[in-house]
Amino acid sequence: MGISPEMKDTVAIVLAGGQGTRLCELTARDCKPALPFARFHRIVDFTMASLARSGIGRVMVATQYRPTTLSAHLREVWAPVWPDGGLMLRDGGQVEGGFRGTADVLRANAAELDALGAREVLVVAADHVYSMDYGGFIAAHRENGAPLTLAAMAVLREDAGRFGIVTEGPGHRIAGFAEKPEKPAPIFGDPMHSLASMGIYVIDWPWLRGVLSDPNVLDFGEDVIPLAVHGGEAAVWRWEGYWRDVGTLDGLRESWLDFEEGPPPCRRPFVPGMKIRMQTATLPRDGFTASVNLGGLRLMSPLVGSTDPGRWTALDRSVLMPGARVSPGVRLSNVIVAPNTVIPHGLSIGDDPEEDARWFRVSGETTLVNSAMLARRGALRTPVFSLFNGGPSLTRKAQRIQ
Repeated sequence: MGISPEMKDTVAIVLAGGQGTRLCELTARDCKPALPFARFHRIVDFTMASLARSGIGRVMVATQYRPTTLSAHLREVWAPVWPDGGLMLRDGGQVEGGFRGTADVLRANAAELDALGAREVLVVAADHVYSMDYGGFIAAHRENGAPLTLAAMAVLREDAGRFGIVTEGPGHRIAGFAEKPEKPAPIFGDPMHSLASMGIYVIDWPWLRGVLSDPNVLDFGEDVIPLAVHGGEAAVWRWEGYWRDVGTLDGLRESWLDFEEGPPPCRRPFVPGMKIRMQTATLPRDGFTASVNLGGLRLMSPLVGSTDPGRWTALDRSVLMPGARVSPGVRLSNVIVAPNTVIPHGLSIGDDPEEDARWFRVSGETTLVNSAMLARRGALRTPVFSLFNGGPSLTRKAQRIQ
């Protein structure tokens, strides 16, 4: 992918250091952007593909929490797309004290941005699923004259409390901004929706460098955006399209299924020059195990044309991550099966949330299952032994996963 002439003075900063705590055990070993997503991909691939397609020639990826898998993936899959050092990895673990916030990433790399001759920085998150041509966004920023432009889209007000919410004023200037408010402001003329920040910004680098001279400015949502809004220096650019923050188990599962149950809702992250790696999950078939592309299957029952419950497997709105396997007779509803997890014969998960919560991670409408949870269930869920001669019964009870 070549550099667009319009982008020669633009440097992209990819914020990829987050843990993703709401994804619970899935991010125990890898950061959120490195998690597998649908067939062939990791979450970070969507942002990287959008940058490549937009002709952004210099990309700096900032990592911090458990970066090993992510860094290896970026070097293997994406470095060939940006030859000659166009892709730069910066690990917060190599910075004294680490990156203390999203804006602190740019402070720590300010000298390098100066050396690259950055006119503006395009700040993007590595953990969202979408496909965007940033060219229109950057052009709008240059036209509106504001030092900072924020990309935003309409979301239902009932869901808006999870986002930074923008109030748009005349000339697309931002009149108000609230980070994850309890009572999100509606869009003028549309009481059902709020205007939510997508966590994507174009910022004039000289202006931002001056803002970062204050050591207390650490985060975009908490510090930089409110400061720019207060000074009348922030504009909003509205975007329409598929965009999902997959920061919860529900969000991850539902977005994964969006790609598996029909035509993809946005472009898949394939671009010339990248290396594609197959990731697979396994399902039982006719008494054996057959390898299939990983994905969420709405329903598979029966697999072998048999009414014998030991010979079929049903997956309803469930996701199998790479290396996951399900045995015959399994029924899963609204479940994420973690990588390399084997669901044993005859197990049903998703029909009884209270029972599931004793053994597995239940969040919203989704149940997460991994090998450690199954092992714990196997160890604690012992049968009740009735002793002879009217003796007492022995049982062991499990506690909910905290």
